[in-house]
Amino acid sequence: MSASRKTYLAVDLGASGGRVMAGHFDGAKLEIEEAARFPNAGLEAGDGWHWDAEGLFQEITKGLTYAATRFGGDIVSVAVDTWGVDYALIGSDGRALNEPWMYRDSRTDGLIAEAARLAGEEKIWASTGIQPLFFNTIYQLMAESRKTPQALKAAESLLFIPDYLNYRLSGVRAIERTIASTSGLLRAGTAEWDFELAESLGIPSRILGDLAEPGVILGEISQTLAATTGLRGVKVTTCGSHDTASAVAGVPSRAKPLFLSSGTWSLLGIELSAPVLSAEAFQSKFSNEQGIEGTTRFLTNISGMWLLQECRRVWAEEGDAMEYAEIVEMARTAKANAILDPDAPEFGKPCDMPRAILDWIKKTGQPAPASKAEIVRIILESLAIKYGLMIERLKKMIPNLPDTLQVVGGGCRNALLNQMTADATGLHVEAEPVEATAAGNIIAQLIATGEISTLAQGREILRNSYNPQIHESVADVTWYAKTEHFRKILSTLR
Repeated sequence: MSASRKTYLAVDLGASGGRVMAGHFDGAKLEIEEAARFPNAGLEAGDGWHWDAEGLFQEITKGLTYAATRFGGDIVSVAVDTWGVDYALIGSDGRALNEPWMYRDSRTDGLIAEAARLAGEEKIWASTGIQPLFFNTIYQLMAESRKTPQALKAAESLLFIPDYLNYRLSGVRAIERTIASTSGLLRAGTAEWDFELAESLGIPSRILGDLAEPGVILGEISQTLAATTGLRGVKVTTCGSHDTASAVAGVPSRAKPLFLSSGTWSLLGIELSAPVLSAEAFQSKFSNEQGIEGTTRFLTNISGMWLLQECRRVWAEEGDAMEYAEIVEMARTAKANAILDPDAPEFGKPCDMPRAILDWIKKTGQPAPASKAEIVRIILESLAIKYGLMIERLKKMIPNLPDTLQVVGGGCRNALLNQMTADATGLHVEAEPVEATAAGNIIAQLIATGEISTLAQGREILRNSYNPQIHESVADVTWYAKTEHFRKILSTLR
């Protein structure tokens, strides 16, 4: 191992793609580079949508092998983060019983209402602090108990997707706390499952195992995998295994940050010391997810780049394949004569997104966009306006909000949306790092391996390592008018 540099591998999986990222730490600064990238898409089988977990693991193995050839003895550890809520059920032979379900599958339809009837909406909120969203693990497991009960009966344990991949890497089964907190079954701000809630909904509590903290060593790469990849003696650690937990850990802030993790989902919120379980928080659609060092991410889910991703997919299938930068650039001078709600149910699942957008705009009595550029402009402006509305709600609950919104993740590259966000929210916007999730993942590895002791130290490293892009709010009455128009549309739909 080089005396001056240590390398940490962050396996970062999102709903549209995965990466193996190498973080090089010299004792003061962190430099991150991509070692491997691969696509991730759901598989539509006869029974619904699943993830290709085996295919993902093979891609991860290839990425780790490539990293080993490049960085060799400098590599200290590896950790995995992914999207939330999805899981694998593990049988008595230690294998996954089937390919994990994809969170956008329709099998959970109607189960939010059933859970409220069986356990009580207020009781579920008071216990878990998690908003009732159709994809939450709690509803997925209810679907298992009703539609595929044989799988639950045969299951010895549940592992969330990053836990399952860590298990494949190390042979150690453990459920990491931040990913567990996305389930809707963990008591808010604790490492305790609500077993009574689970059993009342037909979910066997025996599959909910003990929790591991983020930033601890699970073990070493298994001997078989070490022989395959060349990563002998490399530690496998936990991180903020929910990618948003890692992304927020990767915010280079001196205080608890006001953040926007911008990707397939837009996660907007503030880091707090304890959960907020008020009726106002519930009505405002904010959740309490857990972070590194026992923090709470008090946040709301907004359907972010998903709409743009689906439009891009459909247009490519129609023969007009475009890169994201090209799509955003063509919207720069386009006009948006309509506004949409990014979180409307019509946009929640894979579909002909351009058609769904046109239908929604027509339903709300607005003028139809005349081009693809105008559709993209409508998506971006609508996101910025939705951010502004949710910031308003957040201010009512947390009055002394910071005046800086720190945007991290892939959305850092979208300067047009970042400026719109500054204008629509009235906040100073700092965008960086793009690779916040990988950075936060690696910060947890530094803690696990004893290189640093605290998250604050990690964020100091990130401040030394990045120069944010600054976007100042420009006073423009058109944003106020668009926001008021959006309020009227939402009021009419209600």
